[in-house]
Amino acid sequence: MKILKNKSLKEFTTFKIGGKASNFFEAKTFDDMKKIYVFAKENNLKTFILGKGSNILFDDKGFSGMVIYNNISFLTISKRDIHVGSGYSFPSLGVKLARMNLSGLEFAAGVPGTLGGAIYMNASAFGQSISDTIESVVILNEEGEIETLKKNDLEFNYRTSCFQRSKSIILSGKFSLENNDNARDKQIEFLTKKRKNQPLNEKNAGCIFKNPESMSAKKIIAECGLKNHQIGGAKISDLHANFIINENDASSKDVIDLISHIKRVVKEKTNIELFEEVKFIPY
Repeated sequence: MKILKNKSLKEFTTFKIGGKASNFFEAKTFDDMKKIYVFAKENNLKTFILGKGSNILFDDKGFSGMVIYNNISFLTISKRDIHVGSGYSFPSLGVKLARMNLSGLEFAAGVPGTLGGAIYMNASAFGQSISDTIESVVILNEEGEIETLKKNDLEFNYRTSCFQRSKSIILSGKFSLENNDNARDKQIEFLTKKRKNQPLNEKNAGCIFKNPESMSAKKIIAECGLKNHQIGGAKISDLHANFIINENDASSKDVIDLISHIKRVVKEKTNIELFEEVKFIPY
């Protein structure tokens, strides 16, 4: 196994923030993932599974255990049924399927990250959710064994799944889609709306906060007058108030301080408590 030492994590995240990983390994197959998981367990190394690096914020000090870069990126398609490796790019998957007139994951084109991250977070947009079309997930469980979970086992809810409460590793997902000649047109419509309303060309991690029930975090933050507020190199986007931009070589501390400021101001002005969607990965 080729384990790299002191690997910079910035280049692997959409925020472009973070220190170095003490240990770094790229897993391309189920077997790779199983071997490195067992190795890390035997050597008492904490692990973090890294996909395309969206929706996360690494510590400025880095990560003191084993970062496993998930590059399990196979794709098999049989009529309307697909099986996809968890390291496959989620937006690339969405585009490919829509161009084949397969419908159900059109929204994926505008969601950065891997399939595994999308399953973990139960990604959703424009009235579509990954939980709508998924049939099963292949995992590496905490005992280091490969098993398959059915949809009913996954405990999907808004921005949540069973994986947020376990140490199992997502290896692949199986989906059943619908035929729709308008799938690509629908996808382009979604992307056009997204480009108008989100800072897609800026360094960011996606939406910072979950939407409170029946409310918009973006709207709440904007109405509190927080657009463009900046701490260090981290700035609230003028285009979308639920995005924080790495404006000028921001540190993780800048981002964390800005998140805390937003939560405090929103609580004081509206009595609404915001909860993070972005995950902070401590050293």
